Amino acid sequence: MRKRVAMIVGIGLLATLAASSVHAKGASVDRLGPFETVLAVRMDEDFPIASLMRADCSGLIRIERPDGSAVEIQDCQLSDRPVMIPAFQGVPPTQAFVHDGGPCLWHSDYWFYATGADVLASSVAYTVTPSGHVHARSEYPAEPLACE
Repeated sequence: MRKRVAMIVGIGLLATLAASSVHAKGASVDRLGPFETVLAVRMDEDFPIASLMRADCSGLIRIERPDGSAVEIQDCQLSDRPVMIPAFQGVPPTQAFVHDGGPCLWHSDYWFYATGADVLASSVAYTVTPSGHVHARSEYPAEPLACE
């Protein structure tokens, strides 16, 4: 519990510091939350079978840079609510699951909840712990990606 509190305080402090320095350069910082998302908890050859879970996210911080590119950082906890397709329902990993992905694999929760838009990331990295904690960081180019 102490580790989680320290992590949340650390993220808050980084967001505060980032907001001060980013704002001074003509960029912006926004926060969204709480909200729900769906993500992979494993990536085996039979994906998406038994691979997806819902998660409750306490917050997401979006930092938009002066050039229009952005980074989104979010903190979530896996939920026991099932996903829509029962065959896709996963379980928390027995050891930390780390996923790094390139363009067009991660959908922005920020834009989905703020405007209903489907904006895709140029990259994503997230970790799911056995206790169900999820920490994700996604990058977005200044011009939205055109993905097939």
